[in-house]
Amino acid sequence: MKRPRAMAEAPGVDPGLWMVPYADLMSNMMILFLSLFAYSYASRSPEIDQAMSQVQAEMSKGIDDPRAARRLDESKAAVELEKAIRGLTLDELGVKVTARRVRLALPAPILFAEGSDRVTDEGRRALAPLAKVFATLPNTVLVEGHTDDRPIAGGRIRTNWELSAARAFAVIEVLAGSGLPPERFRARGHGEFRPVADNATPQGRRANRRIEISLVREAPEPS
Repeated sequence: MKRPRAMAEAPGVDPGLWMVPYADLMSNMMILFLSLFAYSYASRSPEIDQAMSQVQAEMSKGIDDPRAARRLDESKAAVELEKAIRGLTLDELGVKVTARRVRLALPAPILFAEGSDRVTDEGRRALAPLAKVFATLPNTVLVEGHTDDRPIAGGRIRTNWELSAARAFAVIEVLAGSGLPPERFRARGHGEFRPVADNATPQGRRANRRIEISLVREAPEPS
């Protein structure tokens, strides 16, 4: 740091003496800041202590935490599902990963003929590689059926709700038939009541006719 010019030119004065009051000032400022920090730490709220404890606990778990290992396996499964469906070359296909699911959406036409709840041969070929991925994890597999809003023309199945549920169960039968434990599966039929597109257009109705297959991720522990 450059010393004052007047002090440097004064005869008989040690040019380094100006550092003494400067050092005293810095020391006093540091003591002040330390005192303020000590006061704020002593008067911290219980919420801060709880948050700090949680952070320390999570950091202490590290990679040995079984939940962290499960998350890694689920991420790998999502990548494998993407690879498994890549050869099907359908725009509607896709894997989405959320905090609660690794979800795969399959357009109904690849699995079922129109109005049918019987899985086609093409559908069985599409499900086979998915079953291999599901076999690598113990997670629950949720299968959900969806339809468009056009009414059923008649026959054994009377409503879209019944058709969506029947298709979900049919997919489960194929996956369980590949060797996956049946107790891992859940089925839901939503009919036309959870559309992802406008049923006013053929493209929208096609998008709504789908089967969603999800690996249910482990629920977080209550706080």
